[in-house]
Amino acid sequence: MTKEDLVNRIWEQLDLSKKESADIVDQILVNMKTVLREGEKLKIGGFGVFEVRERKPRMGRNPKTGEAAEIKSGQTIKFKPGKTLRNAVAEGK
Repeated sequence: MTKEDLVNRIWEQLDLSKKESADIVDQILVNMKTVLREGEKLKIGGFGVFEVRERKPRMGRNPKTGEAAEIKSGQTIKFKPGKTLRNAVAEGK
């Protein structure tokens, strides 16, 4: 599913224009990015939790040459699905 597909689903399900649906999706995504950029946890009830985590530096290998290479530290986003989402996926609903 793409962002456009999501906009189309919202447009079909709610009594909104396509532009209003796109604006809603855009604003949700902008706000999610802002919260995560600020280092806050993003909890969406019944869906899951997004959290920024620090990644420690480590040694890895260049896949082409096999040479050892340092992988720098950085940040990554972890997602932990909520029980409702896990159950819905497991049941195929």
